[in-house]
Amino acid sequence: MSLFGALSSGVSGLTAQSSAMGAISDNITNVSTVGYKNTQVDFQTLVTTQTSSTFYSAGGVQSRPRQDTGIQGLLASSTSQTDIAISGAGYFIVNEANEPTINNEFLFTRAGSFFMDNDGYLRNTSGFYLQAWPVTASAAVKPNNDELSIPNQNVISTDYLATVNLSKVGGTAAATTTIGIGANLPSNNSTGVEHKTDVQFFDTLGNANSLSAIYTKTARDNQWNISANPPPGASVLTLEDSSGGAYKSVGQLEFTTKPNDASTVVIDGKTYEFSTDATIGSGNTRVTTTSTSTTAADVAALIAMVIVTDVDFTATNDRILADPGSSTNLLIKEDGTKAIAIDPTGLLTSSGTPASKQEKAFTVRQTSAGYRDYEQFKFDQAPANEDSVVINGITYEFVSDGGAVSIAGATRVVFSSLTTAVTALETAIETADAEFAAGADTVHTRKDGDSTVVDTLCLGLLSDAYTVAFTFATPANVPIHPDATTPYVSGTAFSVDKSTALIFNADGSPSAINITEIEILDFENGAANMDDDANNAKQITLELGAIGEHNGMTQFGATYVPGFISQDGSQFGTFAGVTINTGGLVTALFDNGETRTVYQIPLATFTNVNSLGNRTGNVWNSTEASGSATLRTADNGPAGQITQASLEQSTVDIGTEFTKMIVVQRAFSAAAKIISTADEMLEELLRTKR
Repeated sequence: MSLFGALSSGVSGLTAQSSAMGAISDNITNVSTVGYKNTQVDFQTLVTTQTSSTFYSAGGVQSRPRQDTGIQGLLASSTSQTDIAISGAGYFIVNEANEPTINNEFLFTRAGSFFMDNDGYLRNTSGFYLQAWPVTASAAVKPNNDELSIPNQNVISTDYLATVNLSKVGGTAAATTTIGIGANLPSNNSTGVEHKTDVQFFDTLGNANSLSAIYTKTARDNQWNISANPPPGASVLTLEDSSGGAYKSVGQLEFTTKPNDASTVVIDGKTYEFSTDATIGSGNTRVTTTSTSTTAADVAALIAMVIVTDVDFTATNDRILADPGSSTNLLIKEDGTKAIAIDPTGLLTSSGTPASKQEKAFTVRQTSAGYRDYEQFKFDQAPANEDSVVINGITYEFVSDGGAVSIAGATRVVFSSLTTAVTALETAIETADAEFAAGADTVHTRKDGDSTVVDTLCLGLLSDAYTVAFTFATPANVPIHPDATTPYVSGTAFSVDKSTALIFNADGSPSAINITEIEILDFENGAANMDDDANNAKQITLELGAIGEHNGMTQFGATYVPGFISQDGSQFGTFAGVTINTGGLVTALFDNGETRTVYQIPLATFTNVNSLGNRTGNVWNSTEASGSATLRTADNGPAGQITQASLEQSTVDIGTEFTKMIVVQRAFSAAAKIISTADEMLEELLRTKR
């Protein structure tokens, strides 16, 4: 009967409008809920199958609530750096547990009001914990499970996702990788004048170290050498060119106390033993000390003994010397002869502890060809009669029979043995060539090894480069370099020259900079070597300006003027905050100015976001209708951007909701009127029966 149908229809209207009123009430009460998506109730007719074309059977109405989760809310700024919002598509991945297991469900939210709890985890106001991919310091995503090696960025699992925990960021220190120096070196300085720039740098443990770059004016116009000693506690410092060649390598032994009797140190293959009496170890070289001598006196005695007993150190007197800054420090400087190995492990005190800061063996690298102050020619045997050599354009002929020279205009070098051949050649050069002044060190001879035979000719630098060419009847007798790595070919000229560290143009700008890297080895404090080894730290790049530019080192006719010193790296710093970029990369900030990437916040996208399952706490779960989540890097493809210090506001419009409320109220009243009217009609019908 139609009246009963009308009653049912009215009841369905009350039910539908009640549902709409419930949605409106939820919307209004969640107007301040971050990331809330308003619920809208749509209505659809409920039709009863009509059995007569002349009689209508009422059906009613049904409500169909839906949440518009795909609608973007307005972004409002926040004062918290851990508040984040999404501009565009996507959802944050969260979990109810701070350390999820397989029993804890991963959910999705747009509510980015995260804060750091007392355990350091980022948790939002609904109690859900933010999930992200862990990353390396170079921002490469890595699995959360250490047993896995390849990250799968689309798997929602504890193997790949981790709860963001800022308390585990810890502290950081950064090793110096670049030092920049700018200064004016006076063009009117005399040969040998030095200037110095003191520089601070940081090792891999954040310790501050110091070194001094010393610039020395050479005899050549517009050219300067650069030298530097190892910082305190390190073993070796090497200045390198762009190809890794050693421009200058310096080692050091820093004695912290007087060595005990019978302590030993190995230098260049010789063992030196400190002894207060004549009883020393078999085969060792005695360094005489006394029970009352000071550490400085013992160091001086060691230096003197090395110079006396090792001809490689008597050739020039600056290969081993006391540090001008400390008489208890011993410096070893390589001059191109050969690498120098030092083993201080036998330097001990009476209690058996190390007597020097350097506690393990190290090697001072050989200066590369082209940077040596001397070119050395070692004769393995005496020349043959009438063998000759041309040096700086002058021909010298070896004469063993006392006769005249066979080469027109040659200077005669009379000899009877290897020693006399080399020493007579030195005398002849000093006599015949004014550029090699007698008594100067530009040409001299030396012995090789423990032999008493003088077999090596050392030729120094002149104002310009010059050539040397040996013409020997037996090519195998042509001299070689003392390290046997440089064969000189009979009849082929060899240039004697040196590339200095800094060469300037006539306008005061650099025309060549031959030092670009600094290698430092064996820090006493345990910091990693700065040697470009993959297991250690990078060498320090030395930036002295651009070629042809006045933006670093210059040479003008003025006083020495330090321009600037810059370096990166820092000492230890503690965690001070985070930044989050639009791609979701979380970067930790430290109070020493350093930064380190720690997490990458992914966003989950769905095929049908309006079919996500609604859960308490302003979170959703995936459903069959929504499709599975796809994890994406933010600000990439369909995924939106992440905005730091912002929150997405609720999509509820109060005015719209109040308007809907009035309409729902009127509709509810109308549905109630249907029921009351149909009831009256039924009563009237019943009265007709009476």
